[in-house]
Amino acid sequence: MDTLIRRGMLIDGTGRAKRPADVLVQDGLIHSIEPAGSVDPTRAEQVIDAAENLITPGFVDPHTHYDGQATWDDRLAPSSDHGVTTAVMGNCGVGFAPVRPGSEDFLIALMEGVEDIPGAALADGIDWAWESFSEYLDALEGQSRSIELAAQVPHGAIRAYVLGRSGDVNRPATRTEIEEMAALTEAAVEAGAVAFSTNRIAIHVSTNGQAVPGTFAEKNEILSLVRATQAGGSNLLQVVPDGLMGENPNGFRSEIELYRELSLETGCTVSFTLAQNNVQTDLWLELLDKVERANAEGAKLVGMTANRPGGMLMSWDSFNIFMDRPSYLDVAGLPLDERLERLRDPQLRDRILSEPVQSPLLKNGHMIVMQSLGATYVVDGDCPCEPDPFNSLGRRIEQLGESPEKVVYDTMCEIGRGFLHVYMGNYAEGDLGAVERMMRHENTFIGGADGGAHVTVLCDAGYPTFMLQHWVRDRTRGERFTVEEAVRMLSQEPADLYGFSDRGVVEPGRRADLNVIDLDRLRLHMPRIENDLPTGAPRLLQSADGYQATLVGGQVTSREGQDTGARPGGLIRLNQMR
Repeated sequence: MDTLIRRGMLIDGTGRAKRPADVLVQDGLIHSIEPAGSVDPTRAEQVIDAAENLITPGFVDPHTHYDGQATWDDRLAPSSDHGVTTAVMGNCGVGFAPVRPGSEDFLIALMEGVEDIPGAALADGIDWAWESFSEYLDALEGQSRSIELAAQVPHGAIRAYVLGRSGDVNRPATRTEIEEMAALTEAAVEAGAVAFSTNRIAIHVSTNGQAVPGTFAEKNEILSLVRATQAGGSNLLQVVPDGLMGENPNGFRSEIELYRELSLETGCTVSFTLAQNNVQTDLWLELLDKVERANAEGAKLVGMTANRPGGMLMSWDSFNIFMDRPSYLDVAGLPLDERLERLRDPQLRDRILSEPVQSPLLKNGHMIVMQSLGATYVVDGDCPCEPDPFNSLGRRIEQLGESPEKVVYDTMCEIGRGFLHVYMGNYAEGDLGAVERMMRHENTFIGGADGGAHVTVLCDAGYPTFMLQHWVRDRTRGERFTVEEAVRMLSQEPADLYGFSDRGVVEPGRRADLNVIDLDRLRLHMPRIENDLPTGAPRLLQSADGYQATLVGGQVTSREGQDTGARPGGLIRLNQMR
């Protein structure tokens, strides 16, 4: 169907100044861009009036974990609710291919432990119609969906496939095993994988306490896999570095040196996660200085930074620090209204507060929450984007003079269906100044939203909306970005990084992946819980107002935030773009 988007303000994704324009779409591609109002509406079967709205490229999300969800879900919310038309998965070295028959549970436990996706939902939802990575891509390609997907080769799955036969997937690999992993990696990229991903952070473990295979891999192994990736046709290594959470600053420093050596020796680009942590709050500055010096030597290092605080959402219907205590479990199965009535009983509250955290995994979450109360805020209605520390839970604890756990508990009971947002990082000074500086750095790009992961703990896949609503339109506690800068960071920059030459910019001949956005009405909704994963497991979702239309391959997939049912999205194979 030919579509005309009329009289909009075109932000083409390149950073060039916005301009009034008509955009004509034919056969899934952008046919022409003409002066606003100059194209005869009768030339198109469908006309979208974009007067006073923005026309932008569809947004490219470089860091998601839809690897399992993509096999059963054709819509891929929450990303699809925020103008994302292309998503890259297979990040952090975890994924579901290749897989030896009989070892599926290992990969499920890994994904559940690292990315907080319920193992039972994965086991129920994935049909495992593949063994090789190529067969996995074929299975993905056989399904239509609302957005386009690209997959990276995960080190964890590759290493488990080769070393899993020995029963120790994290021991040093032999030369023969490295050669086998390299052959599998090259074949996966030749089949269409867009990059190779690995994990280096030791706190990423499976539900069995096992580190992601490859976490402790020696340089010669990674070097061989990078060269195999290049032989297959990609030049990108995606990494989650040791020391990211501030637990090992020297480890992060060593990681940057490793990436420098890998890049200089192979010519590859290394994309690594970068954030401000609450332990070594200025470490990110030192690391970016190291990146600048490495790139001046000829390396190609880029830091992926989030555009919002990194945090966990706590509620009575999702993650909370009381969820595994015996007295809480006695009422956990009650409907929320009835549960809240019971939880507000002082005697039950005192019993719950007197009990320790039970599970080792929750102990880590409890520790993070207790360390971050000075950067914890109530979300009950409009979502605070850059809240004043005066309004933090830590400040409330100081004023009340009561125990931190009691204030957390009582506040959760007061807000009922609301959330406490615990900022674990990117908010050490009580504002987003560090985030702004990271985003403006020439060697960074935006990502890290983890769409599809941490499903009851966070919901950051709405970061494109956050970018436009807060950083472009509403910010008062610092400098804003121009809309042209913001759209470029959401579209062209990640598209270019991954070599997606057919999208990310609005120009004739490119894919018609487009958004029509009313910037004045753009607003993030409060997160909500939906029990719509396989087995009825819960997850956090967040929608938004202001997206008049989203087009994927020329078809309208969403109108005014409502799914149209169109499923034009497919699988991106990098080798087919060249």
